[in-house]
Amino acid sequence: GEKKKKDKKDKSSKKSKGHESEEEEEDVKPSKKSKKSKKDKKREDSDSEEEEERKEKKSKKDKKSKDSDSDWKKDSKSAKDGKKSSSSRRREEEKMAPPKLKPRTLGGDSRMKATYEAHASQDSQAKNPPCLVTVTLTNSGDCLLGPISVTMVPSMNVRVNGSIPEVATLKQGQSDTIRIELQVASVNKPQKIKCTLKYEAVGEGAPAAPQSVSCELLLPCSAFLVPRPVTPQEFDSLLANGSCTHSSSAVLEGTGRPFKHSLSLLTLLLNLRVVEGMDGSASMYAQSLQGHHVLILAKAKGGSTVSVDLRSNDEALSTQLCNEVSGLPLFIAQ
Repeated sequence: GEKKKKDKKDKSSKKSKGHESEEEEEDVKPSKKSKKSKKDKKREDSDSEEEEERKEKKSKKDKKSKDSDSDWKKDSKSAKDGKKSSSSRRREEEKMAPPKLKPRTLGGDSRMKATYEAHASQDSQAKNPPCLVTVTLTNSGDCLLGPISVTMVPSMNVRVNGSIPEVATLKQGQSDTIRIELQVASVNKPQKIKCTLKYEAVGEGAPAAPQSVSCELLLPCSAFLVPRPVTPQEFDSLLANGSCTHSSSAVLEGTGRPFKHSLSLLTLLLNLRVVEGMDGSASMYAQSLQGHHVLILAKAKGGSTVSVDLRSNDEALSTQLCNEVSGLPLFIAQ
């Protein structure tokens, strides 16, 4: 009986131990699961952080793109506004009458006035192209005038090609022109030619003897320039090759006109050809009768003031042309 009780006790003990071991196993299993759960959680947290980071980067990128688009739109708008203001400015400029230059005064008296314009011949075939002078004679008195003649005294630097024609008659208020060809030896300084105007007057109060008026014709250096066409590349090459080393500058002011008109006045005065032009600046070119290069850059400086930078391969020519630019306002026709 004691043995049976002992066996039952042992079985009971084993059973309780078995239960304990099972409980321990159960305790261990949840521990493993919790470890696994922590790892998964950590991985998930890491993934979510990466996802958030990606989203943040994308958000910044989208914002940057939007900002860029916004800036582009602003630039586009300001460019359009600039175009609008520029076009309205152009319309205002178009309303203004195009500028003209007054002819130079040759001489005269109470009955007759003589003015002139001088330009270099553009005959590229001529071996020694002449300077062409057009003299305009106007009857400013009450008498009939005629015949009217112009005589010139040749010098070492200037001589007349052929004969100078006469004007047969000029009625009151009437004008006529005489064309004269001059051969010039030196083009890097102004040339002066002594002239005499002769005429006879017919009518009440007219003098009995023929009248003679002494005067002087001044040929500026601009009269020896030809507006030859050159490309922008050729213009840049002339600047870069070191041949046009002599530079001068001048300021054109007091015209009260837009840059476009100032540019037109410069081309008229110096007989230039525009190479390239844009808002507020332009490059121009001319060649003298003796082959000198003249390169000019004009820039608007505000208040209708224009700066003129000139380069040439002749120092005296460069200086004289800039002197003419400075005196340009005196020749603008009102």
